[in-house]
Amino acid sequence: MSGINNQLYTSYRWVILLLMGLLTFSGNVAQFQVAAFSYQIIPHYSLTPSQYASVLNAPMLISVFLSLIGGSLADRYGVKNVVTVALGVSILGAFYRVYTDSYSELLVSMLLMGIFQSMLGTNASKIFGLWFPKKEAGVVMGIFFFISMAGNTVGLAISTYFPSTYSAFLTAAVFITVLAILWIVLAKNQPRYTTPQPVLPFNHYLSVAARSRNVWIGGLAALLFMGAGMSVLSFLPTALNTVYGMSPAKAGLMSSLYSLGTMFGSFIGPVIIEKVGKVKPVLISFVFVGGLFSYSTFIVPVPLMWLNLFIAGLVVGGILPNIYALPLRLKEIGPIYAGSAGGIISTLQMLGAFVIPTFVVGTIAGSNYNLVFILSGCIYLAGIPLLLLLPNINVKEQLIQKVTSV
Repeated sequence: MSGINNQLYTSYRWVILLLMGLLTFSGNVAQFQVAAFSYQIIPHYSLTPSQYASVLNAPMLISVFLSLIGGSLADRYGVKNVVTVALGVSILGAFYRVYTDSYSELLVSMLLMGIFQSMLGTNASKIFGLWFPKKEAGVVMGIFFFISMAGNTVGLAISTYFPSTYSAFLTAAVFITVLAILWIVLAKNQPRYTTPQPVLPFNHYLSVAARSRNVWIGGLAALLFMGAGMSVLSFLPTALNTVYGMSPAKAGLMSSLYSLGTMFGSFIGPVIIEKVGKVKPVLISFVFVGGLFSYSTFIVPVPLMWLNLFIAGLVVGGILPNIYALPLRLKEIGPIYAGSAGGIISTLQMLGAFVIPTFVVGTIAGSNYNLVFILSGCIYLAGIPLLLLLPNINVKEQLIQKVTSV
């Protein structure tokens, strides 16, 4: 049986993971260039706080409409085919963004760019479930988030060193195009020796996933956590520049510490859960500590702000990878329906990423940046009651059962 396992999970699975991570990395770099250049973009396009948030979070908005269908399409036609088509559309959006000169044009370009990110995020649990053994699910999702979230950090930290938004946006468009070519050449839907997934009616996949109470709980929790995190990232560079008088470069660099923390947290969080064995208590601890640190970020003295931002990101970074791994850990879902289940979770997550910063935090707080961070911390904490409703998933017991069945 061990020989069969070696065939099923070949080393090529790491190529798939790297491709998925780098593509999402490139999308995040392109997206957070907008945050780094906010001091130029807001006056150039005459954006209100809500309009600025809508532009920055537009890739999340398009995911609200595409994640459900994207997951079901991948269940039916394969992840590679779905992502390839999405990449073609997003590349057009990336080059279009270089030449935009109005709010509506910039918004449309960002929406188009978000299409491939939506397809990748929605189907991450599915493709990893096919390529990796179940015991590696949490860690693999953590590595994926680590690579992809590095894009947030890079986009915030180095964008302002480009001579203009034109050169920065063009570089991002070319980078995405190069990775798209690598995807077309190297990506595969599943390992060669695995049994092909059953081909079922299109709506069957979604109906099975939609009947899972736990998928909806995970999705609603992701909605709150992503919305709170995007609220912090959306307004932090402008807040540091406006309130503390930091230069755009320093504000971008400091903001990148929060993103850098989430990057490392996305890897460490799943590892901690694998060691502890229990998902729910660890997640609740992450949310509680992360919510408190996210609020305190803006009120601590500047010398401590650097450390506070990193710790806040480190803690909250461990949350979403484990929410994304949830479909693979649910008995009623597994790899067959993981695309559709991931679509539900991703839809709600991206709905929160767009609606909460734009219409909740942005509208209520406006330019009151202290209130921005109070609201963000409270939204994190509001997710704890939802996590309490999740089943008590014991990762170590699942692994024992898996070994026994083999």
